[in-house]
Amino acid sequence: MKSIRPQFILSVLILCFSLSSIAATRYVTVSGAGSLDGSSWANAAPGSALQFMVNTAAPGDEIWVACGTYVPTTDNNRSISFSMRNGISIYGGFAGTEATLEEREFICGTCSILSGEIGAAGITDNSFKIVSNEELNNTAILDGFEIRDANDNRAPSNAGNGLGGGLYNHGFGSTGFCNPVIRNCFFTNNRASWGAGAFNNGYAGGNAEPTYINCIFYQNHAYIEAGGMDSYGVGGNASPTLYNCIFDSNTSASNVGAMYAWGGNVGGNCHPVLINCIFTNNSALNGYAGAFIADNLNEVGGGSSGSCTVTLQNCIVRNNTATGAGPQFCVRGNANAQVLATYSNIDLSGQNGMHVLSGSTIGNIDSDPLFLDISNAAGDDFCWLTMDDGLRMTNSSPSVNSGSNTGVHTEDITGESRINAGTVDMGPYENQSPLSAALLSFEALPFDKTVKINWTTTIEGNTESYTIQKSMNGISWKELETISAARTGSELEEYYVWDYNPYPGRTYYRLLQKDSDGQQKYSVVKSVITKEDIRVQIYPNPVADKLNIIFNDSDLHQIEILDLFGIIQYSGTADLDIKIDLNSLSNGLYLLRIDREMVRKIIKE
Repeated sequence: MKSIRPQFILSVLILCFSLSSIAATRYVTVSGAGSLDGSSWANAAPGSALQFMVNTAAPGDEIWVACGTYVPTTDNNRSISFSMRNGISIYGGFAGTEATLEEREFICGTCSILSGEIGAAGITDNSFKIVSNEELNNTAILDGFEIRDANDNRAPSNAGNGLGGGLYNHGFGSTGFCNPVIRNCFFTNNRASWGAGAFNNGYAGGNAEPTYINCIFYQNHAYIEAGGMDSYGVGGNASPTLYNCIFDSNTSASNVGAMYAWGGNVGGNCHPVLINCIFTNNSALNGYAGAFIADNLNEVGGGSSGSCTVTLQNCIVRNNTATGAGPQFCVRGNANAQVLATYSNIDLSGQNGMHVLSGSTIGNIDSDPLFLDISNAAGDDFCWLTMDDGLRMTNSSPSVNSGSNTGVHTEDITGESRINAGTVDMGPYENQSPLSAALLSFEALPFDKTVKINWTTTIEGNTESYTIQKSMNGISWKELETISAARTGSELEEYYVWDYNPYPGRTYYRLLQKDSDGQQKYSVVKSVITKEDIRVQIYPNPVADKLNIIFNDSDLHQIEILDLFGIIQYSGTADLDIKIDLNSLSNGLYLLRIDREMVRKIIKE
C-alpha cells in the first residue's frame, strides 16, 4: 500500500482544527425538511434526531428547535431522556423562519414542547424523565421549552429513580457535579416521587448548583414531596439560584407542595437563593408546608449535622396551603436550618414556633399584593407571559417599587427591563415606568353590542396622548383611537372612547399612555363579552380521540383547529354541538379557533 506523505497529513489536521473552531447553528423541526442534515431551516433535522444533533454538536454550537412536540424516544422505553451537553446552547420557541436569535418571540409562552407522552394516552406509561443531566457546567444551556408529561413513579433511590420528572440534575458522589443554566422554560403536568418538576441532586459529596431564569413550575405533582422542585444536598451540596421564577398550583401527597431544600448529614449543604420569585396556590395535601421547606435533619439516626437556608429577595409568598406546621413554609432541624427573607411580601399568618423568618427582615411586608387575579395565573387568554397574566400586580400594589436592586436579573420574566422608576418590583413581573399622569382607573363596559372604555387620570404634567388598543386574543393588538391629553395640572381628568365594532364574543382592551419625552406605559388589560359571545363547553382536554364542543346558542359557528405553525388541521361548522375526530392528528399542542376568535389550547395525547 502506498504511504501518505507527512505534509498531507499535517494539512488535513490543520483543516480539521479550523473547521471545529467555527461555531455552527443546527436546525430542528418536527418533521424535518430538505436534506435533513440540520444545516438550515430548509434542511432541518427531524424531531427524532434532536438528541443526535445535541450529541454531535461542537462546543459553541447552538441547536434551534421549531414549534411542535418532541419526545425522547420513538419506542416505549420509559428510561430514555433528552440530555444537555457542555458548551451547547439548546433554544426552543422558533417559528422556523428566523435568521437571528433576537427574532424569536414567545407568544402565549413557548411553542416548543419536550414531552414524555411516548405510549398510550394518559400518563401511566410516560417517560420517567424528560431531561436527565450529569457532569454539566454553566456552558450547558436550555432555553425556551415547555417540559411536560413525565411520570417517574418509581421508588426513590440515589441513582435517580423517582427523582425529578421534568428535569433531573445528577451531581451525585464525591466527583459528581451538575450546574446547567435553564432559561425561559415552563414545567407542567410532571409527576415524580420527589421533585416532580425538577430535582437537583448533590448527595454524598456531589455538587448541584444549577441556575433557573424566567422559569414557571405549574401544576406538577409529587407522589411523596415537592411538586415543583427538590434540592438534595444531604452529605453534599445542592444550591440552585433562581431568578424571576413562578411556582403556582403545584401539589404533593405529603410534606411540601412546591419546593424542598434538604441539607442534612455531616457536610450537607442546601442553600437555594431566590430573587424576584413567586409561590402561590401550592398545596401539600397531607404535609408540613404549602410553598417550601428548609431542612437540615440527618438522613438517618436523628440529629441535624448539615446546613440549610432558603434565601428570598424581592419574592412573594401567598395563598399556599398545608395540613401541617406552616401554611406557607416550614423549618425542620436545628438553628442551622433557616428561612432568610428581605424586601419580600410573605403571608406570615399561621407561621409560628420555629417556622418563622430568621436574620434580617429588612424591607419585608405582609400585605395583599393586589394581583390581577391570583386564582387565574395565565389569565383569561389561557396564555402565559401576556398582559392579563393573573400574577401581574396592579399599579397600586404595595409590592411595586418595593424591592432591592442588588443582584437582580437585567430583565423580568417577560423580557422587559427589570428596574423601572429607580426601584425594582417584588415578584417576576416588572411594572413599566410610571408616567407623569397617574392613572386612577381604567375600565371597559359592555352596552348591548358596543363597549365604552373609561379612564381617569390626575397630575398629567407632560403627558402627550392616550391610545386605546383592542385585541381578539390578548396577544395581537390594533389601535382603536388616540386622544390628546388635557394637561390640566392636578385636577381629575375623565376620558372615554366607544368601540362600536367589538370582536364577536370577548374583546380585550388596553391603554397606552405616552409622554412627550418618549416614556410610555401600558395599563392592565380589560376584557368584555358582548351579546355575540361564544360560550362553549369543551371537553375533554387533554383529548385522546374525540373533542366535544357544546354551544349555548343555535347560531352556526365556524370551527378551526390549528397547529403551532398556524396551519389549519381541521375546519368545520356546528350550531349546538359537535364531536370532532382527532385520531388523524399526531400528539401535541393545538389551538382551537371559533368564529376567528382564539378560544384555547388543546392537548392531543
